[in-house]
Amino acid sequence: MKAIALSVSLMLASLSFVGCHADPDDPAGQAKELANPVRRQNAIGNLTRLYTSALAAHNGNRQDPAVKGIADAIIDSLIKTYTDFPEDNRTRRDILSLMREMRDVRSLPVLVKALEWRAEINEDQAIAAAQTLKNLTLDPAQTTQVVTALGVALDKVEGRRPTDAQMRTEFMSALGATKSHAAVAPLMRLALRLNEDQDFAFNVRAFQVLAPLTTAEDIPNLIKGLFLFAPGRPQFRVNDSAQIGLVGVGPAALQPLLDVLAGRNADANAMAASYIEAMRTAAPAYVETHTAALVVAEEATTVLGELGLSQAIQPLVSRLQTLTGEDHSGERLSIARALARIHRSPADTATVREAIISVYRASQKVERPFIVATLQHTFDADALPFLLEVARTPEDEVPVVRGLALHGYALLANGSEAAAARALIANEPGPADGGFHTEFEADNAPLLVAAGQCNVDIACWVGKLSDSNREVALKATYMLARLGRGNAAALNGLIAKIDFPNADVRVDVMAAIDFLADRGSPEAVARIETLQQTEDGRSIWNAVKPTALATAARLRARSAH
Repeated sequence: MKAIALSVSLMLASLSFVGCHADPDDPAGQAKELANPVRRQNAIGNLTRLYTSALAAHNGNRQDPAVKGIADAIIDSLIKTYTDFPEDNRTRRDILSLMREMRDVRSLPVLVKALEWRAEINEDQAIAAAQTLKNLTLDPAQTTQVVTALGVALDKVEGRRPTDAQMRTEFMSALGATKSHAAVAPLMRLALRLNEDQDFAFNVRAFQVLAPLTTAEDIPNLIKGLFLFAPGRPQFRVNDSAQIGLVGVGPAALQPLLDVLAGRNADANAMAASYIEAMRTAAPAYVETHTAALVVAEEATTVLGELGLSQAIQPLVSRLQTLTGEDHSGERLSIARALARIHRSPADTATVREAIISVYRASQKVERPFIVATLQHTFDADALPFLLEVARTPEDEVPVVRGLALHGYALLANGSEAAAARALIANEPGPADGGFHTEFEADNAPLLVAAGQCNVDIACWVGKLSDSNREVALKATYMLARLGRGNAAALNGLIAKIDFPNADVRVDVMAAIDFLADRGSPEAVARIETLQQTEDGRSIWNAVKPTALATAARLRARSAH
């Protein structure tokens, strides 16, 4: 009888226990059930269902009262459950998954705790936490806390497993998302780390993430980045990304880069020497034409050009005047390109033009097409006579230089100047007689027609940016750069076409914007950032990415100074 009574008592207790279950659609009730290990999994499933359904029903608006009400009812219980039951990894994962949907800054204690990962136990929780942190709006104190936790988590990653790769990726991304200069330190540690357990692609990615966050104090490490290379694969470098960081620093980078150019940076010299030694095995032909000193000079010159400060013009021109003989042809070409990139004032234009033309005259014929293209990108109308001279001069060894010069002339010519190009084409022999009449006509006729239609009318050229002929749109880009300094319509017209579907035209549109925007352009920077978000990974973004990021960095720095 006692056994029967005990059985009935247990059955009644069980029925009573079941009757106490919270309603599956009651967020607060389900949150309370998280404390019960038997009901916990069912409760977290219900809470996830309730929150995500409400979020979907209110168009993803997390501030809608119906959605926020659920968050308010459950957040404390989620935090307590995660904290109180460290051994329950399954529930912890589910809680982090729900918190990723909630994007609630009140979950910060859990997210920071989850970053304290241990190998083979809870790496996935640290990854989920980093993914969530990217979407939170933090105050300064919270940002400091998050950067510290992410930095510790990132420093602990020392393997080559797929999980290690994902942790590095997500921790770096979350650090970048803080937009805090404090994030540079942990990112730079990874960026400069050379270890066999870390693929060099992560060094590249780290420099890319930290570049927008850099300040003057980061210049020495960014300069190291100009010369960093992958052990065993010296062709794989991070110089492009380090360069963007230096451009973002702005004027403070000028003198350190001039010191690098002059050979006064010991780190740069030593790293360039190591690079040459590595290339001696990897690419012997490269070492036949390059020395460590040339590597240093080319890197410094390139960044000075990308930095775009007119104060670099005279030092570069002065250096150019000391470079005589074929041994310095590579550095001369590098200086010419840098001078074309610098954001000059009208007073500097003649100096830049004459320097680039001097490089042309001193160069081997095989290099001259590149110098013609460089001069074309100065958007300098006073370069037209020289371009026309090159186009008219017979050339048997490198005949392509004539066509490039004529095309550059046609891109920059107004209505009256176009007549000289038409005359040259008319007098050029045909293919049967060894001339290029047919080619010259095909390459330039649309440009010369457009020159006659718009001449120096900025509004007309803005309209031509939308022309179905890519060459005409390119011509409009050059004409707006030539004519449009100080004209808001010209700048705004170009910014509107920053997403031009052809990569070559898009690059020149960005160059024209950079040339016109004397005080920077937040609008252009915003458009470039949007392109980066929407096109990342696509072939067109890959083609324009170096130009786009460097342009945005220059415009951003110019706006700040």
